[in-house]
Amino acid sequence: MAKKKILSSDLAWIFLERLRSFDDCAAAISIAIVPSRDGWTAVANKTKAQRPRCATRIVQIQKQLRELYVLAKD
Repeated sequence: MAKKKILSSDLAWIFLERLRSFDDCAAAISIAIVPSRDGWTAVANKTKAQRPRCATRIVQIQKQLRELYVLAKD
């Protein structure tokens, strides 16, 4: 299955929508999607030490979304 091209801003929005479905991720978390050698990486404004469960959720969601999306050129 081909991956869908998506803008980083749209991908960040999808990320935040998925995070909001979990109680252990605060609404105040910001996500940025940055290009990386793996295609893209989600970067959060909270550290792993501050929100370890949320950090785990971010890794899980990133893995799921990487299977579906590739960054489009802005």
